[in-house]
Amino acid sequence: MKRLGKFVLLLISVALIAPTLAHGADSYDEQHLASPAPAKNFQGYLLQDSAEITRFNSGFISFKVNSAQGVESITACSSLGQSGCEFTSKQFYRAILPKCDSVNTVDCITKVFAKTDDGKELDIQPAGIFADKGKYDFQGDPSQNLPTGGGAILVKIPDAPHAGGDLYLIKSEMVGVRDTNNSPTAKFLMQRMQTGIFAIAIEKGTFGFSSMSTDPKQYPTTDWLIGAPVGNPPETGKCVMSSVTECAKGFPLPQNVAFGLQFRMNNQLNGWLHGRMKAPSITLVKEAAGTQLLTVQANAIKVPLIDVWVNNDAMPAGLKNYYSGIPNWGSTTFGTKDQPLSEIALRRDGNYGNNANTMKEFVNWLPVIGDKAQGMPTAWMLKTMISFGDTKNESPCFAKSNGFAGVVSTNAAQYLDGPPSFDKNEGVLDYKVAAPHLTSTGDVFKGTYDLVMSSVVARCLYGFSQAPIGATISIVSESGEPNIATTLVREKDGFLNLAAYNFTFSSPTVRVKLTQEAAAPVVPVKPAAIKKSSITCLKGKTSKKVTAVNPVCPKGYKKK
Repeated sequence: MKRLGKFVLLLISVALIAPTLAHGADSYDEQHLASPAPAKNFQGYLLQDSAEITRFNSGFISFKVNSAQGVESITACSSLGQSGCEFTSKQFYRAILPKCDSVNTVDCITKVFAKTDDGKELDIQPAGIFADKGKYDFQGDPSQNLPTGGGAILVKIPDAPHAGGDLYLIKSEMVGVRDTNNSPTAKFLMQRMQTGIFAIAIEKGTFGFSSMSTDPKQYPTTDWLIGAPVGNPPETGKCVMSSVTECAKGFPLPQNVAFGLQFRMNNQLNGWLHGRMKAPSITLVKEAAGTQLLTVQANAIKVPLIDVWVNNDAMPAGLKNYYSGIPNWGSTTFGTKDQPLSEIALRRDGNYGNNANTMKEFVNWLPVIGDKAQGMPTAWMLKTMISFGDTKNESPCFAKSNGFAGVVSTNAAQYLDGPPSFDKNEGVLDYKVAAPHLTSTGDVFKGTYDLVMSSVVARCLYGFSQAPIGATISIVSESGEPNIATTLVREKDGFLNLAAYNFTFSSPTVRVKLTQEAAAPVVPVKPAAIKKSSITCLKGKTSKKVTAVNPVCPKGYKKK
């Protein structure tokens, strides 16, 4: 990788970056709390990948607007039939999916399973939900594509202990909306789905959680979605989830266990999935009733956590140019976002997407981040794609997969959430990733990349026949040099599985070239010569010779 000079790197580390891991001796990266702002005139960057999944509890809100289309009121709804929740302009939901039962038969989890790397199936014991009877839980309506939103599922896996016990939390969330731009009777449209498995322990105390705000003053338009704390400000990081009285503290996930979930979905999944997992096995089956069964199994991985601050006066030129003209998005300390940067501390949010723009932002932070991550929490997460990044409309082949085109998964700090870009000239799929060169303990960070792609998509891209597909995978560093990695390729059950492990960072490109051997020419086979034999047949004094493959005397003749 291209490195900064030692003196410059040391200067950045000492003078510009605030210490971030101020935890006790028994703390874990899964409980990392964001570092406080050092002073005014600083900008920070926090990339804590699980934050987007864990930051909100369930909630369903309904907007009413005035004649000028301003937000007049917002109601938190427990069902579509609640007074004040009539559909007039816009409704939005965040639904943590329940376990399937007699009431919730769709948009729910049908099965939780786990097995060790040597194939042993592990016992899964139900342990309730977190948190039971949440303040903003709501009942869904499948006829309107509205899922039920409740608490996260808790299970115990005694044969998969972790540092906090054997309790696991499963938070699977759907996010969706409906508005009058479609029609007054529009059904809800799912914008995205995301799911995660977390190793936890329950701590009692005084806590809080985030909900969608119902304060109309916080909404310039109905397109905004603002979070509001309920109870104490939630300790995002320490608590995977929290309620007013409980905190689900996070611990490292075992990496020698493949965790699995199965969903029955009324809301249809299409396109590409992306996630934080290793060696994923994913199937999507359409049922007779029109619902989909999504089954996911994979191992957890460690993902870099980034938490740094830089003084505005010493900010690298590339980063300063990147933020030039961009509003003060993020969270502020010492003031408000409408004040000059010199008068506030502004933390940028690295958790809001995985597209070309967020990749560019991260790469511009690398001179500040340096070579080293600030933590390495474990993760098991899967999400639907929010943005195609810079791969949008690359090829019509990606639309030929009958819904599910594939999944990309990596432990890189930043990546693109869509399918790999297709280089027609070179005939390769390129996939961009970025991360610090070292882990938080100073070891060389080894990358993982998994691509599960529909064989239909692969055959369309390359004009292949139905014969088996092969592939070569290479890792190209930012300087263009090859980057050694372990690679795996196989085609099974209609999907091409490709994997690259143990490559290094900071911003390499994973390059996949698909191949197929030419069919062997068909050589015409000359038929074997037919062997005939002869017999002599007698009838009185008359004799007759008969020659054939199986000679038989005519009627009235006898074989001599």
